[in-house]
Amino acid sequence: MQAIRQGVGETLEHIPVFAPHIGVDTLKHLTDALDVGWLGMGATTKDFEERIAAYLELDGRHVVATNTGTSALHIALLAAGVGPGDEVIVPSFNYVADHQAIRYTGADVVMCDVRDDNLGIDVEKARRLVTSRTKALIPLHFAGIPCDRKATYALAREFGLRVVEDACHALGSTIDGAKIGSDGDIACFSFDPVKIITSIDGGCVVVNSEEELAKLQHLRLLGVDKDTTERYKNARAWEYDVVDQGYRYHLTNIMASVGVSQIKRIDEFIVSRRLVCERYSRAFSSLDGARVLRLDYADVSPFIYSLRVLGNRRTELIEHLKERGIAAGIHFMPVHHHSYFSHCRRDDMAVTDRVASEVVTLPLHSNMKPAFVERVIDGVCIFLVKHAALDRNIGIKNIPSQPTAFSFPGCGGCLCRLRRGRRRSVTPARHVFSRRHSSRI
Repeated sequence: MQAIRQGVGETLEHIPVFAPHIGVDTLKHLTDALDVGWLGMGATTKDFEERIAAYLELDGRHVVATNTGTSALHIALLAAGVGPGDEVIVPSFNYVADHQAIRYTGADVVMCDVRDDNLGIDVEKARRLVTSRTKALIPLHFAGIPCDRKATYALAREFGLRVVEDACHALGSTIDGAKIGSDGDIACFSFDPVKIITSIDGGCVVVNSEEELAKLQHLRLLGVDKDTTERYKNARAWEYDVVDQGYRYHLTNIMASVGVSQIKRIDEFIVSRRLVCERYSRAFSSLDGARVLRLDYADVSPFIYSLRVLGNRRTELIEHLKERGIAAGIHFMPVHHHSYFSHCRRDDMAVTDRVASEVVTLPLHSNMKPAFVERVIDGVCIFLVKHAALDRNIGIKNIPSQPTAFSFPGCGGCLCRLRRGRRRSVTPARHVFSRRHSSRI
């Protein structure tokens, strides 16, 4: 773990944006899988799929595990019948995996805007993009926050479209008490190194029918007809047919063993992450210069914590945090800004362009160290309070030399206290400064 020097004799541990939670339980599962000696796709892959299905409480739906989330998106689109000549509508505000997966099928990418409140697909703007060539919609549940799923499916029914939900951020998020992926059309999840649970890398597709299950299994393993059944027994079919186009997208026993260890602890991970997100939002919600996405995370399984930084100060905040040993990221650069996709058909991107210039991703880990949480809150609050003061022409020189309560209008949600080089929580709506800290703000 990296460390940063913070004054004479003071060393602070570096806080990364992501930190996969890998414990001795995961190491034991991995060692056991290696001891079995069957390293490829096998019985542990099947076990992982069954555990995903049980966690999502599937009834009549089926899970197919893949080696990446992008692979899952690709074969999901193929199972949905997407191909050359088709169009798929997808938000630009997402990682490029969705858009590349569409291109893999030979279909055309059509990009739509997102809503300002949940940063999910703007269904009314998507409606304007539907043509006779439109085959499917890919809504993203950004940061695990559910999009307007009801309106998305209503649009799909109106025009006879397939829905491939990008739930790669949202394993465990719920809508009306039901986990995302437990119903609907097709859903895709990701288990890459930074997701809520990881299988080192991996993903899965959830579908409704036995026919689509068989299609996905063929697509996942080079179009071979019998091999999946045998490999689930840690064996191979030496006589087989190739019945369809296929790819080498299967998840190995070794990777699945990590996934099994992680999904056993998913409820613990989600609860810990929700607590951090709610703590962040309480601290930042009443501060000028920032906008939180959510205060209540009861229905959210948070992949990331995203804060909107107003006033064109995101880069300054990232540098400010970096100086304090705190990493920050950006999710996402809009895909329509990338040269390879810049000529794709799209609608007005007013919200996407604005939001993409504001969002910053703060550190969020499963079972995150309390000291890390406090440092992130203090770092962000110091920055925002400083700029609130400057915006009101309250100079740093005006901050009292002795520690005292110094209240800023609009900062009622922050829980910062700075006194004698230490930080601790106090009642909301107060910030305490000393001259020693004023020079470091």
